[in-house]
Amino acid sequence: MTPPCPLPAPGRKQSACGCAGVFNAHAAIELYAEAFEEAGALQHLEAFCSLNGPRFYGVEPNAEFITLRREPWTVSKTMPFGAEVVVPFRAGETVHWRIV
Repeated sequence: MTPPCPLPAPGRKQSACGCAGVFNAHAAIELYAEAFEEAGALQHLEAFCSLNGPRFYGVEPNAEFITLRREPWTVSKTMPFGAEVVVPFRAGETVHWRIV
C-alpha cells in the first residue's frame, strides 16, 4: 500500500509508537522489489504490480514499462512537502533497487 500520508518532521506530531501508516510513495516499486526478492519471489513482481489488477478489473494493462536495476541508493532523511518537511519510510536507509 502506498498511502499519501507523509509524516511531519521530528518534533511535529511524531511518536515512536504511532500506527497510522507510512509514507512510502517515494520508493514504492523499489521497496516491493526488495520484499519480493527477500521472499524469493522476484519473478512474481511484474504480475503483482502491473498485471493482476488490470486482469481482475477487465482492463488492458499499461503499455508503458519501467526498468528496475539492483543498485543501492539512500533514502533522504527528510523531504519537502509544501511548507512542511516530512520523514519518508526508511529515511536514511539503503534501498537495493532503483528505477532507471
